[in-house]
Amino acid sequence: GMATNIPPHNLGEVVDAACCMIDNPDATLDELMEHLKGPDFPTGG
Repeated sequence: GMATNIPPHNLGEVVDAACCMIDNPDATLDELMEHLKGPDFPTGG
């Protein structure tokens, strides 16, 4: 495996958040968090 300090995220959620930023460059953090729920830890943490 690989060790990293960057939490893993669901790729689909990252793409949805990126599309949101493209469609609405002035999107707020709350609007982005509707798409990007949080880290997807392999251990379920």
